[in-house]
Amino acid sequence: MNYLKKGCLLLLFAFSFLNSKPQDAAIDSIKSSLAKASTPEEKAYFMDNLSRTLMNVNLQEADEYGKQLISLAEESRDRKLMIYAYMSNGVRCSYFAGQKDYAKRSIEYYNKALDIARQNKFEDKIGAAQLRLAAIYLTIPDKDKALSYANQAFSLISTLANDSLKAEAHNTYGNVYLHRNEKTLALRNYLTALRIAEDLKNEISKHELMRNCYLYLSSFYSTIEDYERAIDYYTLAYKKLDYLKQKNVPYQRAIDMNSIGNLFAQKKSYDIAIVYFEKSIATADSLKFPTLKIPGYISLLNQFLRMDQPQKALDYLNSSSGQTLKKYLSNFGFTGVIEQAYAVIYTELNRYDSARYYFTAASPYFEKSISEGNKIGF
Repeated sequence: MNYLKKGCLLLLFAFSFLNSKPQDAAIDSIKSSLAKASTPEEKAYFMDNLSRTLMNVNLQEADEYGKQLISLAEESRDRKLMIYAYMSNGVRCSYFAGQKDYAKRSIEYYNKALDIARQNKFEDKIGAAQLRLAAIYLTIPDKDKALSYANQAFSLISTLANDSLKAEAHNTYGNVYLHRNEKTLALRNYLTALRIAEDLKNEISKHELMRNCYLYLSSFYSTIEDYERAIDYYTLAYKKLDYLKQKNVPYQRAIDMNSIGNLFAQKKSYDIAIVYFEKSIATADSLKFPTLKIPGYISLLNQFLRMDQPQKALDYLNSSSGQTLKKYLSNFGFTGVIEQAYAVIYTELNRYDSARYYFTAASPYFEKSISEGNKIGF
């Protein structure tokens, strides 16, 4: 059962869920705004949003707008805009950091941004790029490089009058130490980040940063299997959406519902978990955002396996919802994940010949395309 959870859930990095936006309506709206934009800064803003939104819909088109953003910035010769463009592409590619190619591209973009920032002595941009590099190396995983970049970033950021960046640095340290199994140091840094966030004067920045801190603390407590506190902190993060004004807030609620449901599932409160999964799917449906249903579909599929009901899992995978899930995964090149899902289900059903067939079919995908962490899970 653990293999299915790792194989499916960890691969949907496009739903790195802090930047999810509505699907067709959002894309059309952003394209319209881009067409009306007059300055390079305005155009860059909409290209950034468009390329990252399209990572959930059309990878080829997302790449095209990412390239256009870099071309725009390079032609402007505005160094800060160039850094913005390369960082945007690094973030975009990090959504699929579980795939080797996207992880490599993300690192290349961040390094390009870092080089420009260093050449122009933009200290805040240097620190921001180093924090991103620390995060991407954790997904590979290369814990030593992640720690090195976190150390470099913190030594610089600690000298700056930028509290938001300082909080981000402490959260990054928390992530690095948690991956290194140094839990006391991890928690200390997460709590320090939260204290900084609570003291921010700008109310919007304060609520956004506090929400992120709550999410990190929820993840920490989930890791140490203290699911009550994990749910408490995620619920606090969910409530912070009431204070945010971004257009993506309704869509973020659907994502949060699914995440809270998974925490209840880990706690073995299965009935409550299913209620959250179904609410998440219903919310995505009401928002007319088909791909936003995918996390809920995966969670329900995994839930049947957690409950030792592999036949229900098989029926679900072959249902209309399962067909939607498989189509999405296929469109994004995750065919090996579908095969892995069938392999795990058939194993649980004691149909070992079928399981072996699907594991064998999935193997080349995991051997060639997937990061070492996900490969180990497979």
